[in-house]
Amino acid sequence: MPAAEAPAPPLIELIGIDMRFGEAEGEPMKILEDINLTVQAHDVLALLGPSGCGKSTIMRILSGLIKPTGGIVKVDGQPLRGVNPGVAMVFQNFALFPWLTVRENILLGLENSRYSTEEREQHFQKIIEMVGLDGYGDVLPKELSGGMKQRVGIARALIMEPTILCMDEPFSALDVLTGETLRNEIGRIASDPASGFKSLVIVTHNIAEAVYLAKHIVVLAAHPGRVQKIVPNTLPYPRDPATPAFQQLVAQIHAMLTNSVLHDEASVTEPVEEAPGLAVESAYEPLPNVSMGEVMGLVQTLGKDPESIFSLATRLKRDFSTFLSVIKAAELIGLVETPGQAVRLTAKGQEFKAADPKLRKILMHNLLLDLKTFRHFADQIDHAEEKQITEKDVLDDLAQLFPGERPKVLFKTMMGWARYAELFSYDQRAGVLKRYTKEYLGKPPASRLRANEG
Repeated sequence: MPAAEAPAPPLIELIGIDMRFGEAEGEPMKILEDINLTVQAHDVLALLGPSGCGKSTIMRILSGLIKPTGGIVKVDGQPLRGVNPGVAMVFQNFALFPWLTVRENILLGLENSRYSTEEREQHFQKIIEMVGLDGYGDVLPKELSGGMKQRVGIARALIMEPTILCMDEPFSALDVLTGETLRNEIGRIASDPASGFKSLVIVTHNIAEAVYLAKHIVVLAAHPGRVQKIVPNTLPYPRDPATPAFQQLVAQIHAMLTNSVLHDEASVTEPVEEAPGLAVESAYEPLPNVSMGEVMGLVQTLGKDPESIFSLATRLKRDFSTFLSVIKAAELIGLVETPGQAVRLTAKGQEFKAADPKLRKILMHNLLLDLKTFRHFADQIDHAEEKQITEKDVLDDLAQLFPGERPKVLFKTMMGWARYAELFSYDQRAGVLKRYTKEYLGKPPASRLRANEG
């Protein structure tokens, strides 16, 4: 009896991938940790997760554009060395050469091929018909809409007949209707054997987009980036977003993302043990990279009753996973709470929403001082001989307190919040932080209010 043939290896396999990027100061920052993924033939894999979880980094690693600091990348069972020749990339910013026509931009993909002129023309004609560009061959990119430019980028990738087509947020720079049209086109092309490529890997923030396109949805968590769960999607093509099964899968995935972003354990420098009869001190928590304006916009939108986070993001036309960071920031400050998968104003949030601009600054001043990170630096300034601390000292402390975060990004966010609340002033030329010297500083809350009213 003949021996059974061994199954073909995955097209690409990531085994124990770690990725660190060096900072100008401090220890290298861990971006990815122990990533294990496979891309099989005729698969559509979506990388989905919050900002900062390393989705684009994973795509660049599997394409060979960057080398991981740990782990192995295998292509057809063999270790990858250099750029992966079987991968073609489509980027969100189109990346077209403005001085070349549509035809010339697309044919760049065949620059070093052995095809004859006639074969190139046959390939070109096939591809532009596939992506809806027939008749635009002699047009320059400046004459095209955003959607048409992205079609050129897709065509340039497809003409290379890649084993795997990688798309990094390909619809995020487009308006909603154009993005939906192109997403439908990609779904059609992915299910068409004549398209040439075997598998598709797409990076996205959009849950519905991942459910619409993917056969496997990789839900990633952040800080550092890691695989939370790989969700198989068995819905038949073509998929209808209005069906209960589609909506149920979207709800399942957004519940995973909500839980991973809003209910992650806080970062701490050392474990805190509870002594008998003593309360455990609150932990240091990193600040989500959102502006105070975004936080105030959320507060203004909410009423007293809870609202579904997913419904709210849809109503405000905000990307869901990015919107979670705004909710996380407001929750950290104490303006909202998140029971289940809903969000609502706290009593402090309702007070903040009803206050006038002057009172809001005072309330935010007090709320930020309740956060351990702001209290830490306020105490340092208060105890410094010259009542100021250097930016370098702050960055060093942030690197120690939050080893998985980017100190400079945290510093920028912290100063944005602190300036609004008139908590810290920052002299960029001198590189020092001071406390605002307002009349109400250092007084109890009631005195602050009276001082402000007077």
